[in-house]
Amino acid sequence: MVTAMWWVLRTGASWRDVPREFGPWSSVYTRWRRWCRQGLWRRVVRRLWRHAVGRLRLLDCSHIKLHQHGANPAGGQAAQAIGRTKGGLNTKLAALVDTRGRIVDFTLAAGPRHDQYAVLPLLASACGYWLVADRGFDSDVFRRRLQALRIRACIPALPNRRRALPCHRGFYRHRHKVENCFGRLKRFHRVATRYDKLALTFDAFLCFAIALDWLTS
Repeated sequence: MVTAMWWVLRTGASWRDVPREFGPWSSVYTRWRRWCRQGLWRRVVRRLWRHAVGRLRLLDCSHIKLHQHGANPAGGQAAQAIGRTKGGLNTKLAALVDTRGRIVDFTLAAGPRHDQYAVLPLLASACGYWLVADRGFDSDVFRRRLQALRIRACIPALPNRRRALPCHRGFYRHRHKVENCFGRLKRFHRVATRYDKLALTFDAFLCFAIALDWLTS
């Protein structure tokens, strides 16, 4: 059944299109939904995250386009991390990766939510580390949040700052690894485009893709 779930993750196809050699599609889907409700996939990636390496944590966000099949969920779009931007409906994936470019924590937010607020649930996972992020995270409020959590910032200053702020160039050269991680995850069609109405099931697909990325990186 796990192979059938991988096939859906990789192709983005609907559950009814699962090939017959994998077994009845309804059985695969039922098992998937059961594992989602039990939080199995989150538990899997949390075990992997314990093996993160390096003293850097790289932070960024990426937009994921919402397919029309995922629109209009029960309870409203905001409750399912869906929002409308200039490009249409989408979800924002905020991720924290280690020095080897593997995700060590992530969260979902509505597309219009500003990056500095979307990443707030992830900051606790960066305590005691150097946090590397682009200049979109350069604000006095965000830097004070990092200081309160004992997180050392490696963030380039915006051009309009009157006083230059230090930024470790050697550490900042690693920032591309978080972008590379997004690229690897979006090879899975079910991640590159969101087809799921519920944030719970989309979160599970992301965890599945992250676990596979950990095992192959």
